[in-house]
Amino acid sequence: MATSFEYGDGSQSLYIGVDVGTSSVRAALVTKSGEILRTSEIPIEIHNPSSNIYQQFSDNIWDAVCSRVRSITCGINPRRVKSIGFDATCSSVFLDSELMPLSICPRGTDG
Repeated sequence: MATSFEYGDGSQSLYIGVDVGTSSVRAALVTKSGEILRTSEIPIEIHNPSSNIYQQFSDNIWDAVCSRVRSITCGINPRRVKSIGFDATCSSVFLDSELMPLSICPRGTDG
């Protein structure tokens, strides 16, 4: 893997892939030919407030996505990135009137 991200003449198109899994967020920076230039992974917080209840928080997941994309694109001209692909195992995020994520309580008493 090269230490400089000015591959070739510095105009090569680059692509980002992001995967949000059950326990971590992963991101990769790749070339059009599929060469993986850089990868990064960070764990996602998982809360277990009681037996058989597992929660993840949208803010934590989004922060992890943003930090991983920043880490793999550090030093890259953003114009070189032509697209981003995104895959996630998580479900919908519901927002309140101030665009803040709401939790979804399995007992029906969200508070």
